[in-house]
Amino acid sequence: MGTEKGTTLPDFNFTSAQVETKAGRKPWTRQREFAAEIQPDDMADTAAVYARAAGEASGAGELARHATEVGADAGGLDGASLVDEDGRIDATARGLQGNGQDMDSVVDYLVRSMNRAIQADEEVFDLVLGDGGLEEARTRHITAAVNEWNGWQSALEAAVPANPLGDSSVLRPIMSIDVSYGGRTLTIAPEQDWSRSVYSLPASLATEIREKHLGNAADDAVTADDEITDAIEAYRNKLAEYGVELGALGYDLSDGPLGLWTTDEMATYAGQRLSEELAKDHPDPEALLRWTEGLDSVARGIYDNPDDPEEAAKDLTPAERAYLQTFLGELDADELARLGHLTEDTAGLDPGQAGIQFASVQRVANGINMLTNPEIGGLDPTTEAGRAALPAGVRHFVYEAREDFVDGFANAAVRRPVGDEFKDALRDFNGFGALMSTGSIAPGDGFGTGLASAAVDIQSMTEYQYFDGGHEDVANTGSSGLLRNVSLNDGLSADLLNDTSFREAALGLHWEDSTGIAEVVRAGTTIPDGVDGNSTAARPYVQAAFNVLDYAAGHNDEILGRGNPNIAEYAPLDHSALQDAVGDTMLTYMDMLSKGSAETEFSAPADPNAADRFTDRNLHGRDYLYSFEFDGDDRRSLFSLMNKTDESVRQDFFNGVGAWQEVTAYNAFLRDEPGGRSEQSSTFEDIGRVAGTVQYVQKVEEASDTSKQQFTSYGAIATGASVINTLADAGRVNAVTSIAGFALTEGLRYSLPDGAEERKQAQWDAVNFGDNTVRAIVADAAIKADYHGASDYRLPDTSSPNVDQDDLRRATLDVEGAVYDAYRDALVEGYNDAVYNDATAN
Repeated sequence: MGTEKGTTLPDFNFTSAQVETKAGRKPWTRQREFAAEIQPDDMADTAAVYARAAGEASGAGELARHATEVGADAGGLDGASLVDEDGRIDATARGLQGNGQDMDSVVDYLVRSMNRAIQADEEVFDLVLGDGGLEEARTRHITAAVNEWNGWQSALEAAVPANPLGDSSVLRPIMSIDVSYGGRTLTIAPEQDWSRSVYSLPASLATEIREKHLGNAADDAVTADDEITDAIEAYRNKLAEYGVELGALGYDLSDGPLGLWTTDEMATYAGQRLSEELAKDHPDPEALLRWTEGLDSVARGIYDNPDDPEEAAKDLTPAERAYLQTFLGELDADELARLGHLTEDTAGLDPGQAGIQFASVQRVANGINMLTNPEIGGLDPTTEAGRAALPAGVRHFVYEAREDFVDGFANAAVRRPVGDEFKDALRDFNGFGALMSTGSIAPGDGFGTGLASAAVDIQSMTEYQYFDGGHEDVANTGSSGLLRNVSLNDGLSADLLNDTSFREAALGLHWEDSTGIAEVVRAGTTIPDGVDGNSTAARPYVQAAFNVLDYAAGHNDEILGRGNPNIAEYAPLDHSALQDAVGDTMLTYMDMLSKGSAETEFSAPADPNAADRFTDRNLHGRDYLYSFEFDGDDRRSLFSLMNKTDESVRQDFFNGVGAWQEVTAYNAFLRDEPGGRSEQSSTFEDIGRVAGTVQYVQKVEEASDTSKQQFTSYGAIATGASVINTLADAGRVNAVTSIAGFALTEGLRYSLPDGAEERKQAQWDAVNFGDNTVRAIVADAAIKADYHGASDYRLPDTSSPNVDQDDLRRATLDVEGAVYDAYRDALVEGYNDAVYNDATAN
């Protein structure tokens, strides 16, 4: 009996994309992407560019930038002569020698990096497209599927019986047959038509065969993908090591035509490795530094010195911004908090390791500030799109974390414990604040405003946790950390302090750590170096100083941390830094505070270019475009505030007042021309007014600890003399100077006499008697300035046990009567007006 068999061959082909889908891995895709990342075909020409640049660049720091310029100008350089027979860059090639030891080291690491990249590309290529690679395996599996089908087909042909009536007979027996192949048997029924029986292999068998061999190919793809991962990880680890060495030599990894370190893939890898390191109980500082090297390279490309940055040298390139966004996107909120906590977790680390750990954390903070600054090409978080593009962890803490404290705040308001979720959220927020506090690169205005708002809003919610008397509460230090970051942007700090809502909210809060708001006050009230004090650019800083002092005059308790008695009683508050910043602001602008005024107001010209533009003329020898004044009540309130501050703050402030008095008197004496008229009476009256205000608040509102008052008087004279000696040593004797010009509040205060030194009561009495202190200070200034021959006189040493108040008084009177009796009268008039006139010169 004859029959006819089906012979159509099914399609057993499967593409690499189909294998990747089956495997859930993408080895072919990864090979192509890695080759595109490495660009091995361009490596020799890249080496040629560096060969020329290495011979011309002045140093390692200039090499990358100069290589970029060479590559742009060369129109393509032929690097064939720099490649050896194995396709590697030849480090010994004559063209690849630098012009110094550091340059040679940089070039050597660059060559190693290029060759390691070429090697890795070859390894990955071979795994996929090389002999015996994955592509060959895919072809083999397709062939194996076809062969298996053909084997079944042959078995079918052999199993079909002959027709005993002959092939032409219309009588056809209908029967199933068994077909065996490869140890398996299938029963196949014939398909009957009018003329013959047809036996065919079922379509399901073809599908089964294809799926089996596709699965085998997928297994190979998984194996190959694992091997690709190993090859690429080995490359990236080695590249990171080279990056650390190059960074230490001053080479900018983010610049130049060799962009291996700042690819998106390296950003992802470095971010993931940092994340893994942070999951350890004790992260390795060296590993933290290695995986943040790319961040530092970007920072060095934008700012010549990220540790002390000035203006940005250039904007972020799209590649650099993508690197920052990708890297930071690998760190979630928990990991950012963990990074910040590392600044305190230094147990078991030597100082060098602790420094490395801190530097790694700082790199992340700087990366965040660069990414979020549109002024240098970063994201704009003030827009919906820009905020959505922020790394999720950063967005959470700055724009979303307030929600974490709502329930606890509600509990605290009715004197119930805030709960564990509140405390855990605050610990994480503190970690993020600690992270941002390490930053050295200023945030952009938009992001900085977001940081400031988050700091104040969250502080305003967490301060109420102490209402219930304390239940193992977690102090909020994160808000202070955010504000320390904000203070890096001095212009923004001034703008914030000039914003009524922010100023009153921030200065009115209870701070467990007031360092952050203090730094904002310092940054926002200090005219930056290089800014003319009589330029329009100075206005925000002078106005911010007025606004801060105006608030402080009317809110002593808030500056002291006593605004809410319930919070103040139980909270571990520390307002010393804020008090110190207010005091420093007073010292910086003491010229303006010393005036006898009837109003408290800020003054600005209607036209800053007009001939009569100055709002205060010849104030202690200077004209001011922007100025302010305080009436007697407000001035007295400010000095009263400083008289109530923490002991060290109080001592430093009143020492600074003494220094201001002597420097101001000294400069006034210098301004008088020899033999000319005495024209500085107003200055001496102002000096006396300040001294009288000090006397008033210290006598009428005495400090509880009289030793503070004693030290203030002694320290005022010692400080004034110290400052004048410093001026003389600096060759500035004939210069008109200001207290702020010599940074007394930041520098000289740390070299002042020790206020805790024991002295006999008679010594204190010698200087702590009425207007003796200020008059002795002015006499000393006259002697130092040799005003009308005053250098012939000497004041007694108040530290001597044989000197009493009468000795100092008589010596002072001698100097006054001999050389400046008119100025003495002005000094005493200002002093008496402040002490005895309740309106304080109004």
